[in-house]
Amino acid sequence: MKYLQTDFSSDLNELINTTEHSFYEHSKLLLSEYADLCVKRDRKLTIEVEKYGKDPFMPGYVSIISVIIKREKDKIKIVGPIWKCQRTFFGIQLSKNLPGSKVSGELITLQDTGNVFKEFIEDNLK
Repeated sequence: MKYLQTDFSSDLNELINTTEHSFYEHSKLLLSEYADLCVKRDRKLTIEVEKYGKDPFMPGYVSIISVIIKREKDKIKIVGPIWKCQRTFFGIQLSKNLPGSKVSGELITLQDTGNVFKEFIEDNLK
């Protein structure tokens, strides 16, 4: 769901933190669920929730979840954003504040992603 800078509030900040935490808890569940299968298939499963930046409402802040399956010679990785705050000018992402540019954020919830990560793991552990 997209949020404009006018929507930024302490309630939204709490929702972002709760969503990031729910992805973290979900990743622990997936790791425990597929640990035995990874050992049988001689693969290593890593799931990380990462945050870049300190303030969720500052452009450049990004939180992501990444699922990595390592095999002997290679690795397969899928990355999904949780929250991303950016500054844009006519749809073009900017790093500097230009007059007329807008700050917005996009939040992806666990419900939005469905079973994407679970399906990715299952497909690549076959």
